[in-house]
Amino acid sequence: MKMVKQEFVNILKNKVLLISVIAITFIPILYAGFFSKSVWDPYGRAKDLPVAVVNEDKPVEMMGQDINVGEQVVDQLKKNHDLKWEFVSAEEAKKGMEDLYYYMIVTIPKDFSKDATTLLDKDPKKMELTYTTNGSLNYIGEEISQIGATTLEAQVRESVTESYVEALNEVGKEAAKGMDQASDGANQLASGTVQLENGLLQYTDGVSQAASGSSQLADGTSELASNIGPLSSGVGQLDSGASELSTALNTVNGKAQPLNSKVTALSAGLNELSRGSKELEQALQNVENNLDATSKETIQHNLDQAEADLDKVMTDSKIMENTAIESGQISNDLQQVSTQLNELNAKLVIDSSSLQSQITASVNQHEGIEAATKSQLIADINGQIAAFEAAQNAKIQSETAALSANIQQATASAEKLAIQAKALSELAAGISANTNNLKNGLNEIEVGTNGLLAVVDLPPLSIKASTIVRDLDQASADLTLVSMELPTALTDVNQLAQGGNQLSDGLGQLSAQMPTLSSGVTQLNSGAAQLNSGLTELTDNSPQLMSGVDQLEDGSTQLATALGEAAAMAGKANLGEKNIEMFAAPTDLELKEYSHVSNYGEALSPYIMSLALFVGCLVFNFVFPIRKVSLAGQSARNWWLSKVAIGFTVSTAMAVIEATLMLAIGLHVDNIGQFYLMSFISAWAYMFLVMFFAMTFDNPGRFVSMILLVLQLGGAGGTFPMPLTNGFFNAIHPYLPMSYSIYGFREAISGGIGAPMFNKSVLILSIIFVVFVILLGCSMKWLQKHQLAGKSELDNNQKLLAVENQ
Repeated sequence: MKMVKQEFVNILKNKVLLISVIAITFIPILYAGFFSKSVWDPYGRAKDLPVAVVNEDKPVEMMGQDINVGEQVVDQLKKNHDLKWEFVSAEEAKKGMEDLYYYMIVTIPKDFSKDATTLLDKDPKKMELTYTTNGSLNYIGEEISQIGATTLEAQVRESVTESYVEALNEVGKEAAKGMDQASDGANQLASGTVQLENGLLQYTDGVSQAASGSSQLADGTSELASNIGPLSSGVGQLDSGASELSTALNTVNGKAQPLNSKVTALSAGLNELSRGSKELEQALQNVENNLDATSKETIQHNLDQAEADLDKVMTDSKIMENTAIESGQISNDLQQVSTQLNELNAKLVIDSSSLQSQITASVNQHEGIEAATKSQLIADINGQIAAFEAAQNAKIQSETAALSANIQQATASAEKLAIQAKALSELAAGISANTNNLKNGLNEIEVGTNGLLAVVDLPPLSIKASTIVRDLDQASADLTLVSMELPTALTDVNQLAQGGNQLSDGLGQLSAQMPTLSSGVTQLNSGAAQLNSGLTELTDNSPQLMSGVDQLEDGSTQLATALGEAAAMAGKANLGEKNIEMFAAPTDLELKEYSHVSNYGEALSPYIMSLALFVGCLVFNFVFPIRKVSLAGQSARNWWLSKVAIGFTVSTAMAVIEATLMLAIGLHVDNIGQFYLMSFISAWAYMFLVMFFAMTFDNPGRFVSMILLVLQLGGAGGTFPMPLTNGFFNAIHPYLPMSYSIYGFREAISGGIGAPMFNKSVLILSIIFVVFVILLGCSMKWLQKHQLAGKSELDNNQKLLAVENQ
């Protein structure tokens, strides 16, 4: 024990050595403390790592939605504080990288959003998010930046997926509405096909009836064509009669015009006769004695001339009456012709609207025919029918309109002629009546005159003369009235003659148009035959049409069912905001910690503390004169005990100081007892392992200890998991003391290693401690036996204890 005590006394007396030993005891905490604090929480401080963000993206449109992924990324990064995101231009980012300010540049290219819209294209383009790092500036900084870039890329994927889902959701909503409408339409189509089938049954019957009717139409048009000849002949005869009527009217007009001057002359003669009769009445009193043969002849001649004129007036009156009767008959005949022509026009007009409707319904009922073919077939058939109908009706209407206009004109002229002839007839009748009266009067004058001449000597002559004068006055008044009305009658006769001429011209035009009418009727007959042929073919194809309608009904029913199911499914796919988020990010990471490590410093503390203790023990054995004998004449055992005591004391001090100060600087420890125990057992094992090599082999032994330190840096598994290292380090890992020290510290600090591994680590380190303490005693005994005690190649270190020899 004296030698142990002397060992500590020598250290206390030698201030340099004392200070060295004290300093060496703080080496582990200095190493572990400063190193741990330097990397205590680098990921927690990644928010201070400057990263440049350059957004060159251009927005685009997709499915009616504005897509601007670059702006979305920037907005997300502004809310993200994992890194120090700085949004700058490309030039500013490049300058910052050159000035060693930025650790990474994230560039969003101009086609970023455009490439995002190519997801549904045949050849989609991936969105390239470019990031530039400078590993030379700091590799760990580069790694942290890459982690940030990877996280950013995941956020971009999520954002793009969310945008797509939102766009597809809007399209899906519209599609669901369309499916509902399509389902309703399909149901209506199915119902309509049933109605169509029923209608087609009626249609096929109608087509048969139409075919029968077209046959009758063809027969009727044939009959009409055969009757056109007689009609043309009758119109020609009517035209010939109208010409004769016009000639007769012109003759009447020519004869009636001189009548005006004759009536005027007759009226003047009657006036003179009346004056003469009055003179005769006055002179009759004197004629008895003065009448001679010359006077008698003159009177007789005048009476004969008046009677002849009156006979001619009566003849012209009968001609007028016959003309009026004939004009009325012509007017009636023309009205009958006009009526018959209108009826013929109505019969000739073709109405194919019903036939076209039946054809359309019939074709649409065929399910076996495609919709486009049906539409084309219906359009072709109905177009041909409509064109034929329009052409024939237009031609018939044109011809019959011309004929009707001529007949109407002739009818109007005939009616006007009849009216004028009737007026002349009535006038002539009046003249005739007055002429008869006048003739009777003249007869009476003649009789009276003859009687006068016979019995000129009789006294009643004055009475007869008075009667004659009254009759002549009456006749003169009637002739005056006739002379006043006759110009109007003659004007009407002239107009009647002109109407007759117009009637003759109109009938001539009608006769000229009859060949054209005959040609049109022939074409109508040909078209009716074609129509009959087409309807017969349509009737033959009706069974195929009915079969197609049955297929259409089955297909529409299936379509309605499928669309209804699709609409129901689409309704269920209505995505809300949470559904969209789920689609964009369907998974979430839930961390269940088997053991909790707060930060990077806490994770590295087991490695750093174990390494610091080994370094401290290595430095101590470099500095302290380990072979120096503190008290001469002592046994090898006492020498051994003195070195074990100083080594145990220094290593224990190192463990206490390191563990306590690590707790003081903020290291969280799950188990304080295990923490201190592992500190002690690690320091003891390291101290005596290094002391053995230093005591036994001197400087070569210290070099071996340094080699062991280097091997433990890579093989102890303090930084990276052992599976990530090479085979050599994995091979030596189980034989390195630091491997078990790190396991023990990890279990004490954060748990998760397990008690069995902790106990194993304690056991192995204890064995190392005990084994190397024993080996140290054997080595020192061998050294003392060979006179090597107190001899070392570290001469300078030995001189530090020179005072001990004085």
